Amino acid sequence: MPIPRPRRLAALLLACLFAAPGATQSGSRTRALFARDNLVAWCIVPFDAVQRGPEERARMVKGLGLSRIAYDWRAQHVAEFADELSAYDAHGIECTAFWGEHPDFDALVAKGEVRPQFWTMIPDPGAELAPEERVAEAGRRLLPRARRVAELGCGLALYNHGGWAGEPATLIAVCRWLREATNSEHVGIVYNLHHGHDHIDDFEAVLAAMTPYLFCLNLNGMNDGARPKIVPLAQGTHDERMLRAVVESDYAGPIGILDHDASVDSEARLADNLAGLDWLVATIEGRDAGPRPVPTSYAGPMFTPVAGPEYRYLPAIAAEERTPAGDWPAKRDLRRWHRSHGDAGSTRFSALDSIHRGNVAGLEVAWTYRSGDGAGNIQCNPIVFGDLLITPTPGHRVVGVDARTGEERWGFTPGARPAHRGLMVFPGDEQLTARLLFTAGPALFALDPTNGEPIADFGENGRAALPNHSTAGVAVFEHTVVVPGFDRDVFGLDLATGALRWTFHTIPQAGEPGHETWTGQEQGANCWGGFCLDPIRGLAFFGTGSPKPNFDGTGHLGDNLFANCVVALDVRTGERVWHFQELRHDIWDLDLPASPNLVTLERDGQRVDAVACVTKIGNTLLLDRLTGKPLFPVRLRRAPESTVPGERAAAWQPAIELPVPFARQEFTLDDVTDRTPEARQAVLEQVQRSRIGWFQPPVVSRPVVFYGLHGGAEWTGCSVSPEGRLYVSSNELPWIITLMPTRRAARDPAAPPTPGQQVYAQHCAVCHGPDRGGLGVNPPLVDLAYRSDDAAVTELLRTGRNLMPPAPQLSDADRTALLDYLFDRDLPQDAGAATLAPGYTFTGYHKLLDPAGYPGCKPPWGTLNCVDLNSGALLWQVPLGEYPELTAAGMPLTGTENFGGPTATAGGLVFVSGTRDARIRAFDSDTGEELWSAQLPFVGTAPPTVYESGGRQFVVVPATGGGKLGAPVGDAFVAFALPDNR
Repeated sequence: MPIPRPRRLAALLLACLFAAPGATQSGSRTRALFARDNLVAWCIVPFDAVQRGPEERARMVKGLGLSRIAYDWRAQHVAEFADELSAYDAHGIECTAFWGEHPDFDALVAKGEVRPQFWTMIPDPGAELAPEERVAEAGRRLLPRARRVAELGCGLALYNHGGWAGEPATLIAVCRWLREATNSEHVGIVYNLHHGHDHIDDFEAVLAAMTPYLFCLNLNGMNDGARPKIVPLAQGTHDERMLRAVVESDYAGPIGILDHDASVDSEARLADNLAGLDWLVATIEGRDAGPRPVPTSYAGPMFTPVAGPEYRYLPAIAAEERTPAGDWPAKRDLRRWHRSHGDAGSTRFSALDSIHRGNVAGLEVAWTYRSGDGAGNIQCNPIVFGDLLITPTPGHRVVGVDARTGEERWGFTPGARPAHRGLMVFPGDEQLTARLLFTAGPALFALDPTNGEPIADFGENGRAALPNHSTAGVAVFEHTVVVPGFDRDVFGLDLATGALRWTFHTIPQAGEPGHETWTGQEQGANCWGGFCLDPIRGLAFFGTGSPKPNFDGTGHLGDNLFANCVVALDVRTGERVWHFQELRHDIWDLDLPASPNLVTLERDGQRVDAVACVTKIGNTLLLDRLTGKPLFPVRLRRAPESTVPGERAAAWQPAIELPVPFARQEFTLDDVTDRTPEARQAVLEQVQRSRIGWFQPPVVSRPVVFYGLHGGAEWTGCSVSPEGRLYVSSNELPWIITLMPTRRAARDPAAPPTPGQQVYAQHCAVCHGPDRGGLGVNPPLVDLAYRSDDAAVTELLRTGRNLMPPAPQLSDADRTALLDYLFDRDLPQDAGAATLAPGYTFTGYHKLLDPAGYPGCKPPWGTLNCVDLNSGALLWQVPLGEYPELTAAGMPLTGTENFGGPTATAGGLVFVSGTRDARIRAFDSDTGEELWSAQLPFVGTAPPTVYESGGRQFVVVPATGGGKLGAPVGDAFVAFALPDNR
């Protein structure tokens, strides 16, 4: 048999009987258990950064004093397996185990006359089965493999890889079932500590239960909460205790020694683990172990005892400190829609109630406006002034259309994309006339909202220069226009003249508070999602993005204020009043993507004014309006540490309990899709090659899977009712991101820009960053030569793809110059290796999908949620959107990725679009029941606007497609109303 357990146990007993004088029996057992000939090198094939071949690998293992290998393979290694076995034979190495299964390996094993254990995972037939039937069905699925393995004279070891299938109780139960079914003991368990973090505390009991079935035990350093998950032996906080448990058990071996880090040389990592094991063995035996070994292959944190609790709390504001509710907004303000998102507070709630639960089923298309100037993604929530609906168009115009009929009344072309995510009308006062305000490129425009004519004395004929681009909407307080910068910073401009009054630096400059939280001034911390304004108190509230570049924080270590913050500014002065930071040192691109919202809620019988802000990870930050202190205690959890050389992850990250999160915040093996067995297996294979875990930092050259890059919440944000209910649409899709080392061209900053740099700065930098490092979901263009070529980039410039628009405006000369810059061909000829600077980049934004293109996690994939801000409870959550083909096949509603955003009304309704199925829906605001839906000509791309004109209530939505969904694009704006029976 493959596991001669009696012979090994006898060997251990003999070692104890004939131990050297002075050696204790337990000491002899310890040394025998962890002797080199009882150790198995594991994970060294796909995870070796040197990528050795069979002969090199065999020599390496032999040189370390080992004589056994567990063969972890990938598809590309099948062709060389015969060479692998030959190399083992030549160097006297035993093929102890083989991970996974492949039809060719059975024949090769038989031909090579080796008898390894086959390590495999238990299939999970689903939690809907009763526990005993679940075990039996898993056994039935494994039974053919168990019988084939028995025919080969090998053993089958069930592998713990997380979830139900990896639980020790499951492993034991399925193992027993298979032993009974085959009448053989050739089925057992291989237990990996690096997948057993949930059983650190009860490891002794788990080991005792598994020992009668245990074929192999694989070691690595163990920390609480997998912080970090893979550490060399002797660097984990529980290593000594857990190895003592192994020594005191009846288990006789073999013992697996891992290299499980694709960024390092396997020989160095195995050597570090062996050194750590020797130190632990000496310590357990009571010998002088000397100083704890310092690993050479590991750049992460060394052993430090964990002090204090896993969680700590930021206390909730005291009752006497809460801001009492004021008298704004008045109900009349909630009947108008002069600013994108409804009002200055971005509440996106309408007090209109002519359309209500009882009659919403009668809604019909009242009019459709087609701009006729192109097709493209419009993300701006339209506004209404008088009888005009005002919106940007795909053709980069701003238009006023008749709010009753949809007929265009005027149009204005600013010369750049206008009102990307918002615009507003200042209604006028005793000093100034009414003016429509929006940004386009690096400029703020002021027009007469009645006819679209520029305000002549504002800036230069209605155009005021901005320090940088802006994409979000603006707001006004006492003739100061607040403008958020897309690159960074927030600005205050004079409403009358357009002159700059103040600048707030979102990345603090030298001498400003917060500057010490950055070791280097890079990019990010920008206000791209929007902001809201308290028009009584003169406070502006905005959320900020993550620091840049994404996934690589080595150039800006620290907490990185004011990235990932809600910030309150005094509009009169531009000075910060308070801030609250959700994530510290964000190395995942988990921005605060949406405008905060002014809310009023009830706490302990007291009406309180607050600010709410929904986030990409599914939190609702609920903060006192005047102090920024949380209304509920904020729980922080000790976070995993980074293993990236030069990186230092933040020690604590949010694990908020109230308000209840509205999206999953950690990808686990239980999340892997079960849409079909084939889909599950394909996704599982991707996950097995990746790292997962709560706030798992990026890892060099290995994928990390996590939620949140498209939300949770997105820029569309939420709607809040006067009663303190918050309605938010959410995405739940996993992403798979890989950080890679790079040696990017270090250009001389004093040198004049090349022609290609100039083309890039004009057309590409706003999306891909000034240094080609990527912005938002736009990928980096560093090291492009390793993953693309001239032909592919030229085609992309011609046709566009997903978020990338075509670039027909580029001349042939501009295109050639741009390609030379992107592929670093325009460097000086004498720029050799000295021009290359080390750093990190990533391989782009990739969703974790199954082979059919559906999300790689279990549904729901998109939801609409109602959060009670008064109690913090999640009142209801329903799927938002569907894949009709899956519904037709009998699958329950899955929801889809969505970018529309909800609008609530006093009629008890929540309107929302933005789903892949291109429908707009109305839900009951109390229950989440879907009451009505209608097909749109293209996917809805912004929150609905609700208004009244001529005594009739309308709901209008931009339906222009495209965007992050990559849907077909158009130019439609569709208004719905009840039939006009007058």
